[in-house]
Amino acid sequence: MTPVTVWVALGSNLGERRANLDGAVEALCSADEVEVVRVSPWFETSAEGGPSGQPPFLNGCLEARTTLAPRTFLWLLQRLETQYGRERAREVRHGPRALDLDLLFYGELELDSPELVLPHPRLEERVFVLEPLCTLAPELVLPRCGRKVRERLAELRAALGGAGTLERCAEPEAARRWCAEQRAQGLRVGFVPTMGALHEGHLALVRHALAENERACVSVFVNPLQFDDPRDYERYPRALEDDARLLASVGCSMLFTGRLEQFFPEHARGEPVPLRAPGPAAEGLEGAFRPGHFAGVATICARLFELVRPARAYFGAKDFQQCLVVQHLARALGFPEIVVCATAREADGLARSSRNQLLTPAERSQAPALARALFAARAAWRAGARDPARLEALLRAELARSGIQVEYAEVRDPERFSERPREPLVRARALLAARLGRVRLIDNLDLAADEPGEPM
Repeated sequence: MTPVTVWVALGSNLGERRANLDGAVEALCSADEVEVVRVSPWFETSAEGGPSGQPPFLNGCLEARTTLAPRTFLWLLQRLETQYGRERAREVRHGPRALDLDLLFYGELELDSPELVLPHPRLEERVFVLEPLCTLAPELVLPRCGRKVRERLAELRAALGGAGTLERCAEPEAARRWCAEQRAQGLRVGFVPTMGALHEGHLALVRHALAENERACVSVFVNPLQFDDPRDYERYPRALEDDARLLASVGCSMLFTGRLEQFFPEHARGEPVPLRAPGPAAEGLEGAFRPGHFAGVATICARLFELVRPARAYFGAKDFQQCLVVQHLARALGFPEIVVCATAREADGLARSSRNQLLTPAERSQAPALARALFAARAAWRAGARDPARLEALLRAELARSGIQVEYAEVRDPERFSERPREPLVRARALLAARLGRVRLIDNLDLAADEPGEPM
């Protein structure tokens, strides 16, 4: 039987909730004829319905592939619930439970029987199900309402009063005060620094921040310190009002912006902004092609971290070298925890980027070649290729077939990133930069991992 993609909702509000959910995921990973592909963050929500005074739930979602028949897979889920003490025949309706597992989708199967209805009949009305599902599959179309998951979630939040409450701070000092007020109340702040022109990749970072913290804030600042080309700085897309609407739709708590002189008073006095050394990870690749870029990144991130003082800050893996620079910075400062989230991709594999909107239609049709090259390198890695020179030649050959101007195509050990490997690798990340007309795109891929998003 050909494996079928299934989606499962998980919840727990009795006992060690996180341990219950982690145990269920581990059990499914170990089950015959089941392959767990990815798991969402855990979201804490109040219990809906049932007896009053219930403890809050931890909820999540996972994607898996299985060759089990739908009812057999459902039986597997129910057996797991029983192992955690659930007795469906005797439980209070909507009462507390150590483990609750719901089969949301079984491929595209539609089924209506007394023991199993597919897709799950109530998933489109449940924020606590759609929220974690949206971190994994925001573009998935829900069959009954015809909306994408992210669209339906925004509708429900708006109906419940959860959207449109975005706090906006027009200057860094106001943002600093807001964040200090949240921390004084014992609330953790998750932070997503951006340069605006937000897309689904940014929103995924905000959802992760909301899953792991009580508040999520976003900065929008096109930082001139990290642009080596003034023309690139001027062309960078700006759409603050659109950004605010998107952030409100996902429940973001606060958005702030500012000008360079507000972030760095010395600039207002006519003095140069003191730049931070970005560390060894800044050498080569982006550091070579964009001189001074990472010093600008480290400098603004240090100032942003000092203003927000977040528990965690969230970055996308698309900018992998930048993530290493920021992790080095956080170690030097002693905070925050840096969370690196998987690259968000379009259906054709193109990594989501604010710069994509600058591509012409012809360039947009070329752009997925970057992802094809990376996934071709992964296929070679899985076939046993470990020589970095061979893998790099494969990357360049794939890009050459699409007529793309390559700036670099390298394979590095992510744990020894500043070294150029000359021997067979045990870990590998492929990194690309290319130009399509006036637009410069970057992308990368862990060759040994099972990152989703392979081009269709």
